[in-house]
Amino acid sequence: MGLSEYRKLGSSAEKVKAMISSGRVPHSFIIEGDNNIDKEGFAKAFAKALMCVQMPGEGCGRCITCRKIENDNYEDMFFVRPEDRTSKKSGTLSVKDDQISGLQSRLMGKPTGGDRNIAVISHGDTMTQRAQSRLLKTLEEPTPGTVIMILVENGEMLLPTIDSRCVKLRLNDIDGRSETPMTKLAAEIVEMIAGGALFFDIRERLDKSIKGRADAYAFLDGMESALSMCMRSGGAFSRDDAARAVGVVENARTAVRMNVVPKYAVRDMVLKLRELQRL
Repeated sequence: MGLSEYRKLGSSAEKVKAMISSGRVPHSFIIEGDNNIDKEGFAKAFAKALMCVQMPGEGCGRCITCRKIENDNYEDMFFVRPEDRTSKKSGTLSVKDDQISGLQSRLMGKPTGGDRNIAVISHGDTMTQRAQSRLLKTLEEPTPGTVIMILVENGEMLLPTIDSRCVKLRLNDIDGRSETPMTKLAAEIVEMIAGGALFFDIRERLDKSIKGRADAYAFLDGMESALSMCMRSGGAFSRDDAARAVGVVENARTAVRMNVVPKYAVRDMVLKLRELQRL
């Protein structure tokens, strides 16, 4: 997709286009958005708009550069994604120090396909403290032409020194159109809670889908989206109950971040939401 396709997610696409048109593109960005937002897709659209010579500021989608970027084989674009090295079942994912070290080595090399190296750190808010400290060195002294995009759900998890060196872009699902299996599940669970379904039935439904932290975060984002719809236009929860329920969901998110087993944090949230409905 071209950059303009992301106008539905707020003003970030226009901001990026203006930067490219002016010829003044900063070297580092924090791109924030909920789990259901396709942040990697936006990063690719950004890269196309930056590197495409046919339609600069947009990306034609047809030239060799755009096609390579779309298919993840552009020689000067490097992705870093979280790794789980402890257990395939743990659900604990993070970007490690040696991944950032490897990225730094690549960014020091001369571009071969164009005149820029582009780095995308997906789920950047899972970077370990050591990885963030290492990345900071690159942000302080970037190789000319380098563009680094740090994709996050929660920018507050990044060091203040990283935050201060990046341009921040926010992607918002303004129309609620970025539906995923987890947003569908969340809407179903909201209906089950409001309808007085048995806790054991709700638990069984959740246990089939939530296997680790990544699933839990996606589900909690979906819950907040479903409750936001209730607050705006009514629904399974009253507006007042939905507003209070958002706080319960945020408490569950905090519990997951504090290493509570995800399925237990989500179950506890469900019990509290059921109590809220009875008040």
